[in-house]
Amino acid sequence: MKKRVFQGISFLLMAAMVCQGGITAGAKTKVKAKLSTKKIVLQVKQSKKIKITGKNKKAKYTFKSSNRKVVKVSSKGVVKALKPGTAKITVKETYKKKTKKVGMVTVRSRSKCILPPPSKTAGAIQPPAQTAAVPAQTPPANVSQTPAQTPAVTMEPPLELQPIIYDVPEDFDKKQDGIEYGELKRKSYFSKTTGKERKVNIILPPDYTEEKEYPVLYLFHGIGGDENEWLQGNPAYVVGNLVAKGLAKEMIIVIPNCRARANDKAVTEFSLEHYAAFDNFINDLRDNLMPYIEDEYSIATGRKNTAIAGLSMGGRESLNIGLHMPETFGYIAAFSPGFGVFAYEANGVKEDGLFTEETFRLPEEYKDHTLLMLNNGISEGGENALGGQCHKVFEKNDIPHLFYVTEGGHDFKVWKHGLYNFALQIFQ
Repeated sequence: MKKRVFQGISFLLMAAMVCQGGITAGAKTKVKAKLSTKKIVLQVKQSKKIKITGKNKKAKYTFKSSNRKVVKVSSKGVVKALKPGTAKITVKETYKKKTKKVGMVTVRSRSKCILPPPSKTAGAIQPPAQTAAVPAQTPPANVSQTPAQTPAVTMEPPLELQPIIYDVPEDFDKKQDGIEYGELKRKSYFSKTTGKERKVNIILPPDYTEEKEYPVLYLFHGIGGDENEWLQGNPAYVVGNLVAKGLAKEMIIVIPNCRARANDKAVTEFSLEHYAAFDNFINDLRDNLMPYIEDEYSIATGRKNTAIAGLSMGGRESLNIGLHMPETFGYIAAFSPGFGVFAYEANGVKEDGLFTEETFRLPEEYKDHTLLMLNNGISEGGENALGGQCHKVFEKNDIPHLFYVTEGGHDFKVWKHGLYNFALQIFQ
């Protein structure tokens, strides 16, 4: 009897172990199909395949575009950008006559911008009190002297430029009680232009969420700076205080390293090679940084939602990039712009300039729909500095813009003042 009882107990124990083993074996988590990305950014005529991880080999996957005139998608998930705009691709899985949604991919299609190669003799320095007059010049062979040709576009009514605020609040650039400020993100992205990872600082709005789309301000440093230089000017406070008071729109602020070369460490160097690295940033910005920002963050695309501004050398580059890419940037500012916009000779460097007076303009379809702003400090030459020279050429070419002179020199007192006024104007 005892033997039978023991055998019975043994049988039950073995059965329990088998059952546990069966449960354990069956407890393996079923791999669920997921999209490898939720955002894709393409230039017109570019294609990219939507990747799905954890696919069921026996299931069928379908793809549907919300706007087939902008982005089409094949039965295998290859999306192709047809014209500028945005479309959402819905991905579904069908298995055993049951269909469920895998997810949705937002595809942004951008205009393809063909730009000239960077100048080998391009660059700018911090200008002294006076700016040399622009002599007659022969356009350099490797630099386009006309803004990129852009297709005709349907525009809204002309921009209304707001008056400049000269007497800014004393605490406009300081942390104030009761105000929540944006979060600083230190990121890096791979640049095909330079062949290496490059650093970038990003200031996100308070309570940033993927449920909203935010306009973007790209903010450029000077000749001796890098992605950290603008942090001296407290842009998070300057913009954050205005946003908190309802005077400016929420925005993402992107502060890159504008020295686009393999060795991009901050250095003050007056040489054509150094200046050419700054002019090369137009390629890094367009081909690498902007696509990275669009992939990583929830941004509002289009020129009405994209601004560019810079101090000193960064001011020269904001004008260079902005005037060559008017279909991308609806707002352009240069605070104490550095030499190189026009021909000059200073600090042992001589350049033909990025523009002549005749080519320093916007295409007709953009000139009334673009905010252009310039400023200079009184102590750096005021109206006689390069910002004033650019102002006079814009006036000559009948290009609407803002220009003003304020207290200060070639320093953050002027540049922060410029950012304050620019932030009041953009994305409104």
